Amino acid sequence: MLDRIPIPNPFGWEGLSTFSLLMMLAFLVGSYLLPKELERKKLDPSHSDWLIFLGILGTLVGAKIFFIFEIWDQVFIDVPGYDGQYTYPLTHWNGFPGHPGLWSSLFSGGGLVFFGGLLFGWLFITLYFRHHKLDIGSYYDAVIPAISMGYAIGRLGCFVSGDGCYGFATDARIPFFVFDFHGAHPSGVPVWNTPVMESIMAFGYFAYFQFWARYQNFRKWSIGAQFLIIHGFARLIIEFLRVNKAVIPFIDPPNLVNIPDANGNPTFLTGYYWHGFSQSQYISIALILFGVYLMISKKLWLKEKTNV
Repeated sequence: MLDRIPIPNPFGWEGLSTFSLLMMLAFLVGSYLLPKELERKKLDPSHSDWLIFLGILGTLVGAKIFFIFEIWDQVFIDVPGYDGQYTYPLTHWNGFPGHPGLWSSLFSGGGLVFFGGLLFGWLFITLYFRHHKLDIGSYYDAVIPAISMGYAIGRLGCFVSGDGCYGFATDARIPFFVFDFHGAHPSGVPVWNTPVMESIMAFGYFAYFQFWARYQNFRKWSIGAQFLIIHGFARLIIEFLRVNKAVIPFIDPPNLVNIPDANGNPTFLTGYYWHGFSQSQYISIALILFGVYLMISKKLWLKEKTNV
């Protein structure tokens, strides 16, 4: 993996972040696709710039907030000599050795949780729709292809930067789906290549929405509901292979449930396994159920009648 692209400079700058570059590419592709789809659906394309901006803002804010929820047991922890497990994270920017700081984690360049970004992005965009009294269902259907493509590219950014969105160790040797992990914590252990798996699935349902579903004259809200179900299932399945802590363990959790230093990483990866639904899996289930509710309550498997 390549975390940064080195650029010679006199300032000691490390270079361009590959994750940031691919995230920027994802939003640029989205900004190209969205106005075209709005025009095709006879919606106002002038809203596309604001939708992209609010999508980016919501993604950054929500992804960071949900990241803190994922590592709360590393941030809010008893430290000898300090009063109260909930006070020191508020006053110590970088936390303590072995424990990340609350504020430094919030404002760092890494640590982004997609579902947090998705939910907050939808919240910001929904408020925009309501403020301008737009047809929410029609506009949501229009943004789905752009969201799908953006997610597919963004997951490739996770892979090339080695930011930690990987699976646990495996003895399988499957091209593209297994790789020797040499990321933020080098180890050389073969692990499931979950970022590429997710990216392939996302490119697949982008192709479905972009080249087939949007031309099928489905009822309003149908494309959005289909996205919730398809993406929810994709993320639910991939989480069984990813290195994530269970919210409520169903079986005995592994001894190492937090990412250790580089020297402990081989033991961590080989000893990790799925031990209960993660935060992302619970959100996936909620998205699937909400998508199914929309499909049933609005009979979204039907198509609009066309004048012949």
